[in-house]
Amino acid sequence: MINFKSRLLNATLAVTAALPLATAGLFTSAGSAQAAALNGGFNYGGAGFPATTVTVSKTFLKFDPSPGLASLSLRSGDFTAFNAASIFNVTTNPLASGSLFLDLGVFATPGTLTDGANTFSLTSFNTPTFSIQSAGTNVRVNYLGFFDDGFGNKTNAEGYITFVTQDTDAEGTYNSGKTFDATFTGLAVSTVPEPAALLGLGAVGAVMAMSRRRKSFLQ
Repeated sequence: MINFKSRLLNATLAVTAALPLATAGLFTSAGSAQAAALNGGFNYGGAGFPATTVTVSKTFLKFDPSPGLASLSLRSGDFTAFNAASIFNVTTNPLASGSLFLDLGVFATPGTLTDGANTFSLTSFNTPTFSIQSAGTNVRVNYLGFFDDGFGNKTNAEGYITFVTQDTDAEGTYNSGKTFDATFTGLAVSTVPEPAALLGLGAVGAVMAMSRRRKSFLQ
């Protein structure tokens, strides 16, 4: 019995001592993965001459021209390297998770806008909200998605796109299945796990390891 208690105590101490190391390893691993991914955010809007516009319906977004051209502003983090993007047509209802929406690049190097690297894809597209103005309607849609650096490193993201149309009954037009034409602006930002959440995951993993070790001693 004494020998069993001694072994159990040693196992408990070992797991307790390993907790900081396991947690540190978790932070190191997560930090390394995020370091290679795209983090930060930007605003975007139609660019070109004439500027890219969009046709909106309950089932699709169609940009003119296609793909369209967008300029980036208020860039932060890794996105300071980009000032432009190609913006692609999207079937929104139903939305295929991982639908390509933006291909980031620079105006001076057009090839970067269609190279499939440094992209933003949509995973969900919310129901629009309509705000009637004196001479039209503002239509806002929140969405979720992810950034992909082209090397398999992905970062969760969220944002919204706002359509500005002269249609004063854009909501009725939308709900009837018809289309309206609009200009657009939007925002996309990365979302990364909070350190506290990572710490909690490390603690849970250590407790589970302790439980398995204890069961093995009892057997």
